[in-house]
Amino acid sequence: MSNITKPIILNETGQAMVDAIKQVASAINAKSGVCYGVHINGAKSNPDEMITYLKDAVGMTPAHMDFANDVFDYGSWEDAFFMPRPCMVKYDGTVDYYLDPNDYTKKKDGTASDVADTSYGGNAMMEWGQNGKKIWMATVPDSDPKSGSIYIADHQVDSTFHAWSFINNQGKMVDHFYTPIYNGTLVGGKLRSISGLTYSDLCQGKTASAERGYAEANNPSTDIIWQTEVYSDIKLIEALCMLISKTTASSVAFGEGRRSQASSASNMLGTGTMNAKGLFWGSNTTTYGVKVFGMENYWGNQWRRYAGHVNASGTQKVKMTYGTQDGSTATGYSDAGTGYISAGATPSGTNGGYISQMYFSDKGMLPNVASGSSTTYFCDGLWFNNGQTDYASRGGACDDGARVGLFCCDLDAAASYAYWHFGASVSCKPLA
Repeated sequence: MSNITKPIILNETGQAMVDAIKQVASAINAKSGVCYGVHINGAKSNPDEMITYLKDAVGMTPAHMDFANDVFDYGSWEDAFFMPRPCMVKYDGTVDYYLDPNDYTKKKDGTASDVADTSYGGNAMMEWGQNGKKIWMATVPDSDPKSGSIYIADHQVDSTFHAWSFINNQGKMVDHFYTPIYNGTLVGGKLRSISGLTYSDLCQGKTASAERGYAEANNPSTDIIWQTEVYSDIKLIEALCMLISKTTASSVAFGEGRRSQASSASNMLGTGTMNAKGLFWGSNTTTYGVKVFGMENYWGNQWRRYAGHVNASGTQKVKMTYGTQDGSTATGYSDAGTGYISAGATPSGTNGGYISQMYFSDKGMLPNVASGSSTTYFCDGLWFNNGQTDYASRGGACDDGARVGLFCCDLDAAASYAYWHFGASVSCKPLA
């Protein structure tokens, strides 16, 4: 007797059942979506060896700036679900139209945009959340919290994943959130993201409270649609940069940024210098700016203060949402971090040194120890003063040298500190 199995011949009913099962399986797979991961090994000192790809990121080709050919190489990430798109957002939080990603002076249809019109009733922004997909993130510390894993998914994998950036001031989940294309400028008493303005127009020499007030002046009602940049967005963008580049050396992967100028406001770049540079662009010299995820000068040029992160006498405290959905006990943001959540990280090491260690918790990855160098660990600078309450700023200024970068963080300036190299820009979480 032959052991060869005879082929099964399906009738129409049987084939229909098979087709139906395939459709259900396809729907389940589509619903499950993707989940990318990175593990950051804090024991490694080589920035290119610190990150290991996890889950759906395994086998992906990292992105980087090809300085020799002046082009950004996306690797495997050009069509990733989390890529944002540039647009003009009206004061009421609705999108007016989308911009040509390779030339912001044009609308997507090729006609002239309002990106440099200071009388326009809104701001130039990057829209996050495409095709109905939010960006869910989870930070999972190792048993030793100087190492950890960060996951990015297009669905809520489990209860540890949150889409904090998509929660508005009403506590409702929205389809999109918006980050600024440009350094913040002051126009008519409002903090704006507008092209074509000079260094003298940049928001500078203001307190943190004043910056929040200028940002909120964009709001057409008592609902807080517009605010300065916020902690949850900053942490998400940090994670995405590490994910697509697979390194902690941000200046090597994306560009140096403007960082080695003399200490003067006149050495800061105005807005719009990279309008025609695509979503990512940078240089391996220190004269030009850097652009990541469509945003100019994401590091370098000028410190940008953001809401939701303070260092209160050596205890870093954070707030993920405007309301209390994150477990905080206060609504809104403040200079002192009232009602914020203790993240468990106390800065140490050399004030003004390079970050050698991060602290991982479910509230994100925070700078913890400054005992590294410009080419080891996280490569960027950390300033801190554990004897007062400090209001966080990020990125570094045009005169901060090699300490400028994605992780560069200042935690030694009180909210009342006002100087030219400190500024802010706007973010937007529209109404539901």
